[in-house]
Amino acid sequence: MFLLLPIAFVSGILTVFSPCVIPVLPIVLASGIDGNKRRVKGVITGLIISFTITILLFATIVTTLNIPADVVRNFAVALLVIFGSSMIFPVIWDKTLSFIEKFWKIKPIQKGDGFAGGIVTGASLGLVWTPCIGPVIAAVATLAAVNALSPTTWLIAFSYALGAGIPLYFIAIGGQKFTNKLGLYKNNSQKIRQAFGVVILLTALFIYSGADRRLQAWTLDNLPENWTQITTVFENSFNIDNRLKQLQGEAPSIEKGKPGETIVRNVRLQDDFTGAKVDKSDLMQGCFAGKDCIPSIEDPKFDTAVQASEWLGDSDVVFAVDHEGIQRAYPQRILNWHEIVNDTISNDPIAITFCPLCGSALAFERVVDEVITEFGVSGKLHNSDLVMYDRYEGNLWQQITGEAIVGPAARRDEVLKQIPIITTTWREWRLKHPDTQVLSLDTGFSRNYNAYPYGTYEQDDELYFGVENLDRSLQIKTVVYGIEVNGASKAYPENVFDIDQTIVDEVGGVKVELERTEEGQIKVLNVETQEEITPIRLFWFAWAAFHPDTELYE
Repeated sequence: MFLLLPIAFVSGILTVFSPCVIPVLPIVLASGIDGNKRRVKGVITGLIISFTITILLFATIVTTLNIPADVVRNFAVALLVIFGSSMIFPVIWDKTLSFIEKFWKIKPIQKGDGFAGGIVTGASLGLVWTPCIGPVIAAVATLAAVNALSPTTWLIAFSYALGAGIPLYFIAIGGQKFTNKLGLYKNNSQKIRQAFGVVILLTALFIYSGADRRLQAWTLDNLPENWTQITTVFENSFNIDNRLKQLQGEAPSIEKGKPGETIVRNVRLQDDFTGAKVDKSDLMQGCFAGKDCIPSIEDPKFDTAVQASEWLGDSDVVFAVDHEGIQRAYPQRILNWHEIVNDTISNDPIAITFCPLCGSALAFERVVDEVITEFGVSGKLHNSDLVMYDRYEGNLWQQITGEAIVGPAARRDEVLKQIPIITTTWREWRLKHPDTQVLSLDTGFSRNYNAYPYGTYEQDDELYFGVENLDRSLQIKTVVYGIEVNGASKAYPENVFDIDQTIVDEVGGVKVELERTEEGQIKVLNVETQEEITPIRLFWFAWAAFHPDTELYE
């Protein structure tokens, strides 16, 4: 078990050479350019402490308080803005000190650019840098979130943070010595402090805009894995899985359910990759808090169409289901924040799922090995797509394909039964289905459902996470409808239906007919058998990633 301590320490050191160091490096490098070693020590100390605490407590705090993961990240950005501004305009710091003295009766340290100021900056960096972790720390963080904290987990997390902090300290000292040789500080002390403040503000803007994530995604796509995932490669070379399992303890035995029985329980995510459909290295940690970092909706409430029209605009996107005579609409503005709704329609257990990063909305029966259960967000991604987990066995499921990819269900080759779902506008759906029910804003969570949490992601050409088989035959976020017939796949750009409402084509040697209905649904029919084929609407890059041999309709 204690062999994990040196592994974690060395992994922390190697983290400094990975792309995720980009957001913190400019501040660390600039922290010592004015010769102030106390600030350098403060920045590194704050980073180590913040990194350690956040690794172990972040998942628990976010889950318990229902705080969106990015709120913590934005809080850290706000701290950077405040401190950076105080470096440029000292009057801001002076007023902050006066505020503290007046309302808290505490006499603060008088220099914000010394050790105390460095602590504030380093603590902020620890919050925004937390996703920069390898398998060891990811496992420790998960363990801390679901079990009581132990001295061992604290030591491993601290070892990792210390390993990351030491090379960063020497980087800062190196920058300090370089500027001392140039003699820049002697005659430009105020300007250098202000330059440091500018570096902090630019870094805050870089992080807030999501540019750091896009740059990391670019490096993952374009640089060798041995460079971009050096920490993971190092840890995997020690075959650490068995040691991590010892740390976690024996997984509780899973009692097999009876067909038709409903079982929903707190499960551990399956981590036995025997018979898995993906390699362990294929899965990326999408949000640090892990399982349920994005909370699914378990007890959905519904508005009438009239009630929903008070807060839904005509052009708002909804994911709509017409099942057994019951029509329901699930607004994208809600699913952006929850990704999964565990619903029951006409006594049938159905999960409505949406991956904002892939633009894919799919509905499935909530049945695993003939047992009714619920689905949640695992916190992991594969090719930028949502990886779900079930609350029966803890299997991992690929959202786009509905396929079990890790766990007993993967070894059983299970694939979830898909339920037809369409993506359309609220106006088109409401006009066609005036009696529709609409997922209510009363979700039980505090979220700003009027805000889109991913900035310009839908419009730009950037990805937050790496994708295999990135195909640029189209602009990567072109919306397409993908179908599979006889093992062959083909994608149809959404805009082709603006020219032809009906398309007759051949896929996999089978004649198919695609038609756009008045409500915006794309219906696909096997002409020979008259059987309906359920298409998937999503971004082009996502379809191509999971169907590398796909044809493209032109």
